[in-house]
Amino acid sequence: MIAEAANPAAELAERLWRAYAPYRRGRGTVGDLDAMLAILVLAAFAEAGGRPEGDFVKRWKRASAEAAAGFSPVAELRGALQDAARHPGFPLPWSADLDLGSGPDDAAWMTAFVAALDRGPGFGEVAVAEVCELLLQRHAAEGALPGGEFYTPRGVADLLVDLADPRPGDRIMDPACGTGSVLAAAARYLAGRGPVGDNSFEAYAADRSNVRPAMLNLALHGVSVPQVELADPATLLRDRSLGRADRVLSNPPFNQRIDGWEHRQFISPPESSANFAWLQLAWSQLKEGGIAAVVMPARAAWAGGAEARIRREMVALGAVLAVIALPAHLFAGTNIAVHVWVLGRGRRSRPAQRSDSVILVDARSVGGQPSERPRVLSGEDVDRIADCFRLWLGTSEEVDEPGFARAVSYAELIENTGNLDPRTYLRTESGPSGAADLSAMLADFERRNREASELGAELAQIAGAQDQLAQDGIRCQSLLLKDVVSGDSTAGGRPVRLLAGPSGSRVRAQDYVGVGGVPVVMPKDISDVGFIVDGIKCISEQHAERLDRFRLNIGDIVVARRGDLGRCAVVGEEQQGWVCGTGCFVISPPGTVDSHYLAAFLRSPGAREWLDAHSTGSLALRTISLEVLGMLPVVLPDLDTQRSIGEAMASFDAHERRLLDQLATTRDIRSKALNSFLAR
Repeated sequence: MIAEAANPAAELAERLWRAYAPYRRGRGTVGDLDAMLAILVLAAFAEAGGRPEGDFVKRWKRASAEAAAGFSPVAELRGALQDAARHPGFPLPWSADLDLGSGPDDAAWMTAFVAALDRGPGFGEVAVAEVCELLLQRHAAEGALPGGEFYTPRGVADLLVDLADPRPGDRIMDPACGTGSVLAAAARYLAGRGPVGDNSFEAYAADRSNVRPAMLNLALHGVSVPQVELADPATLLRDRSLGRADRVLSNPPFNQRIDGWEHRQFISPPESSANFAWLQLAWSQLKEGGIAAVVMPARAAWAGGAEARIRREMVALGAVLAVIALPAHLFAGTNIAVHVWVLGRGRRSRPAQRSDSVILVDARSVGGQPSERPRVLSGEDVDRIADCFRLWLGTSEEVDEPGFARAVSYAELIENTGNLDPRTYLRTESGPSGAADLSAMLADFERRNREASELGAELAQIAGAQDQLAQDGIRCQSLLLKDVVSGDSTAGGRPVRLLAGPSGSRVRAQDYVGVGGVPVVMPKDISDVGFIVDGIKCISEQHAERLDRFRLNIGDIVVARRGDLGRCAVVGEEQQGWVCGTGCFVISPPGTVDSHYLAAFLRSPGAREWLDAHSTGSLALRTISLEVLGMLPVVLPDLDTQRSIGEAMASFDAHERRLLDQLATTRDIRSKALNSFLAR
């Protein structure tokens, strides 16, 4: 059912869907939504805006009569649309482009649909915008529409609008409007404050198939002559003036590739994952004092690499006002949990008393029962979240609410490498011991399981994108590793090198110091998902300075030269300045090679088999030389493809680290549970 509550709009929407649904089977349904919404526009206009003797009203009535008698209404519908388009009050800028009934099987479902529409109640008794919203919701729920950016659930759309709080006369923009759900929510919000026509709605569709349904949706929500254009974020930034919108509201595509990204407000985002391109676009389009509310995948709040650097820069600039974690299963067809980022442009977007903090909200527990699929944000849920943000934004009152909301200072955010995940700052502290300790551990374990599930769903999307990349075909060149690193002498300020660690005589057992020294990476300290800190040995800073040529830089790859050949890890910010130890190699690739891609290649079965075949030593302890490593054949696609593959593999590595942490936690819980039982 479209809705359980008995109301005229829900009853009409349910009847229309039941009339249409039998004709979906065994036929292409592309364009059905466009035609369905166009019929609603025409019917509403004929009832509300046309004189009985008007040509388009007469043709609409003939179409209704023909449908009721079981005859095709297509010809009269086309004529009615063309006649209505010449009327000065008609809300659409075109009609012929719709091409109603062009498919061989369209007449059958349109006959049933128009007949159901004519059986009442009339549009004088229902809110046509509500009928439109319910039909869109049903299309998404039944799989007739893709999910995600194509349809934003009403609760999520209402939350975006409430957070941005558009005012009458505002210019409101959505750079990835999908079927127009978010701007339609803005129109509903503004309708209670004045004429919707006083506002400017600017909509851009990232997918061509969304242009018509978005335009029709906005027309049904009272937006006069809505304009929806096809555009991607790079085009918007290149071809249009910036800083023209009072509010930007959007639910853009997640984790997709973006080509031609040249303009940047902050650090350039990875081309293979455009999440931060959309955030930068939203922020750049704002006027001074403007506010944006944008849906993002959860990983955008904590992902490392370039994305972490962008977050820190956004925080330092004061661009981030709030990040709100929402529950999983809000969107049809996916269990991905999302965050809402609220951005502000300039000092006027936030009061002076909030000049150095961000409000983080963990609202993952809202949205009905966790077992319900999909979960729905109620009006009360939206109000609770929006009221919390407005309290932080508009007053100096205390807003912290344990487990739900907390104002976090810039200093703390920067100290946490720009991590903006509310879960990081709102975790419940564990009890002192015993049952309380176990209870807290179980709660944390459940939270981590949810996070792992959410990340797993995102990884499925990432894997699908990589599979499509492979199917499209990738042109590669084959080079020896020594030739790969023989290019530029520097890359990003670091030397390009293929180097063996220092000999044992330069770092002796007595040289190691206690806590506070510089870590020295040995083979035991490397795993395929990162560096192992437990048990790592350190030398003094003075000793490390004497080994300066072996110091590690961000983007270097440390490779074990013995044992499990091919085992390697990419140096991040935490390992900056560490020392490559005996028994390891360090690779500093040039700017034309992505470090994460090269590390993933070294770990691949083919590379490991080659290294094993060219190794020396016993079966228990294989060893390779620097010369052998340099002769390893490397398959090298173009840089963009490398980055896409490398970022995908880095995401899988992060997921594996989480699973390993969960395994350790599981063992700890088992031990504590047993001890708790035996102590009774």
